[in-house]
Amino acid sequence: MMQFHDAQHIDLIRIARCHRCVFPDSLTSKMGTNYLSRVFSWYLSTDKAFLFFVEEEQKVIGYVGGMIVDGTLGFGSASSMIQHTFNDAVKALILRPWLLLHKDFLTRYALLFRNMAVKIRKKFTKAEIRFVTPPKEPYTGLVVIGVHPLSQGMGYGSGLLREFERRTQQYGVRKMVLSVKSDNQKAIQSYLRNGWTVAKVENNSTQMEKRLI
Repeated sequence: MMQFHDAQHIDLIRIARCHRCVFPDSLTSKMGTNYLSRVFSWYLSTDKAFLFFVEEEQKVIGYVGGMIVDGTLGFGSASSMIQHTFNDAVKALILRPWLLLHKDFLTRYALLFRNMAVKIRKKFTKAEIRFVTPPKEPYTGLVVIGVHPLSQGMGYGSGLLREFERRTQQYGVRKMVLSVKSDNQKAIQSYLRNGWTVAKVENNSTQMEKRLI
């Protein structure tokens, strides 16, 4: 039986190492384990986010990061993490300037510059800054999920999704949402097998959802 653990600060490095094995070519992985652990620390900085994992022999082999979207937070997960790690990201990129040409960085210029503008505006105004409007219905967003390559195909992915559902119900929410790249058919098929449905396809992003009874 899988045992799931709520992440603590002491666990973040191990989760970051697992993430780098799952997504070795992503921009955040290329920015280093210390930076990644800082990214994951965002989930511990607000009661509207949560991070849990499963381990074997003290090694993290799977993890899930999610957030409760109910209009409380003014930013989505991506912008919230950028705001949370802004200074660390600048330092990481100074040490690895070639990553400025990474495809993930190039495709997120607009989001990055928008967050830079927010950082500047916050210095000169106390007015609330929001990127998102409150949803008509609260939902949990599945921000990230990963299973170590050596542990894939053993049911850990489905187990993590079931635990995500259990926690969603625990928060009193009935709707779950996630976004996945449209060319990641392996992941999409996995979500479909676990009862998720395609809600919208836009550019190279597929939004999926699942409603709990």
